[in-house]
Amino acid sequence: MRNPLNNQLTDSRDLLEFKEELEQEILDTYIEFAKDHNEFKEEETEDLKIPGSFDEVEIFEEDTFLIFGDLIEEYEDLKDFIEELETYSSDFQYGVAIIHESYFEDYCQEFVEDCGLLPSDLPAFIENNINWRDVAYDMRYDYAELEFDGKTYLIRQ
Repeated sequence: MRNPLNNQLTDSRDLLEFKEELEQEILDTYIEFAKDHNEFKEEETEDLKIPGSFDEVEIFEEDTFLIFGDLIEEYEDLKDFIEELETYSSDFQYGVAIIHESYFEDYCQEFVEDCGLLPSDLPAFIENNINWRDVAYDMRYDYAELEFDGKTYLIRQ
């Protein structure tokens, strides 16, 4: 799975799953690196410890960071973003919508319709003239804005 953040909606559980996949990728890559290092190292060089879990990987050791820098940076950025999102939503681990800013107006319209806030028999001449941009503007007060990778996402507070 690649990063599930997109230009519409992302379920927070997908983001957590992606974080776990990055941890596994870092662990697997480090184990391969350590095995190769231990097999082909010079005699006086110390063996690298083979970690049993991601928590045992020394990702901030200088040599490790130089080798896995991009992957570790992607992981750290994602981890920081998830921690920030979790401060705004106590239900984050159970699944909440992370909404790309460009999709927010459509999201608000779907939300209003799905919640039954518009009567089903609303005449088209009224429904077609609802100003969804202003509705989204008013609804935005219930959402926190967060930046990630140069893009703005919203999460309900």
